[in-house]
Amino acid sequence: MTTTFKPTELFGGAITANLPASYADVSNIREVPDHQEIYLDASGFSSVIVEIAERVSQPPTDQETLRFHFEDVVDEHDTSRAWHTGVAQLPHLPPNTPCYTLLATTTPPPATNGNVRAKTPSFTAVLLTLIRLVAQSTDIVVTVNIPHIPGHQEPSGGEVNFDEGKFGSLVEEGVKIRDEVWRSLEVRDWGLFGGDGGV
Repeated sequence: MTTTFKPTELFGGAITANLPASYADVSNIREVPDHQEIYLDASGFSSVIVEIAERVSQPPTDQETLRFHFEDVVDEHDTSRAWHTGVAQLPHLPPNTPCYTLLATTTPPPATNGNVRAKTPSFTAVLLTLIRLVAQSTDIVVTVNIPHIPGHQEPSGGEVNFDEGKFGSLVEEGVKIRDEVWRSLEVRDWGLFGGDGGV
């Protein structure tokens, strides 16, 4: 599977990043909050969400804040599990900008009375990146969501077993998307975060 990327303007061009060319801007379909940009795979179910949030000062540590932001995007009824956390490198941000990453899965509760809705995922893989802009009192959260929907999973028939480190082709493709966002994300207008626009 080969993904073609294209430069994409976010928040009116204040931020730019390379996103898959096949992903469509959800704001062309429905209303999206001003602090979010959402792009959805036009031929699948995966999505990329970029969110600007006020910097979280509690909990006190960056790793706890990473978990806080993850829990904020998870449905309260879902079961979640974090499989990996680490440090991210985004070369177009100011040196020493704290950036962290998390790989997790969320699983919806079992259907009641056999009432299974169409296109309900058996689980969703979440690749979350937290960018902490301390001087701007801002957290940027980039989330790549990869739902695994029965009948639409693993086109190559690959095995998925997170316990054994077998993430499958869909998650591997999500990692490529996340890594390209890391490589390309750039703030073009620091005034987006208020203040005097300085770094």
